[in-house]
Amino acid sequence: MTPMKRVGAQEDSRLRTLWTIGLLVMFTGLVDATAPAAQWKLTDTEGRKWATRVEKAVGRDGWAVEAQGNDIVVRRQKAVALARVSINSIDGKPSLEGEGTIEVVLRFAPKMMMDDYERLSAINTASDKEYDRLHRAVGLSHKFDDFIATTAEEKDRVKAFREAVSKLPRHQLPDLYAPDYSIYFLRHPENGIYPVDAEVRAERQAVEDALMRYFGVYRP
Repeated sequence: MTPMKRVGAQEDSRLRTLWTIGLLVMFTGLVDATAPAAQWKLTDTEGRKWATRVEKAVGRDGWAVEAQGNDIVVRRQKAVALARVSINSIDGKPSLEGEGTIEVVLRFAPKMMMDDYERLSAINTASDKEYDRLHRAVGLSHKFDDFIATTAEEKDRVKAFREAVSKLPRHQLPDLYAPDYSIYFLRHPENGIYPVDAEVRAERQAVEDALMRYFGVYRP
């Protein structure tokens, strides 16, 4: 299951940031020891308990909650029309993506203590700053990380940038926590795909807000 309120100027800015981070993920391969351990499993009993708790916290008709391994999946039961934000479109209009299901996934993992979270978050921040420095140093026209390189020297510069970025340390960090667990907050669909209907967007936001209030947040 893969991770994903209003669409407008704020959404456009947020999506630019998310897409830039997504490109950084593509070049660095961010899976490391801080991601949920492959061997760790939420027990079926705990999964059912948390599914019941989450269902009560959400408290909305038309949304189903179920436990799937380490995930508690909160799914809108009816499919909705989806669109993709087209940041660089000439008329600024989104492109339609057909119908799909929207979900919020709470991925449970072993508890990460706040000291560890802050230490690893500081490493990520330092890597972000170094990434920005390396990006500027390329000195070529670009769209995100798609540089316009024509000469051999320019192509070598881009290659050096990608190699340097691939060595930057980065840790996948949880978003929420419960007394005994850390939780990764995932959305589906992602990457700028959103419900066309404004009421459905508001409904999804209300579900996410309810979950954010129910759990502790590492970075409010």
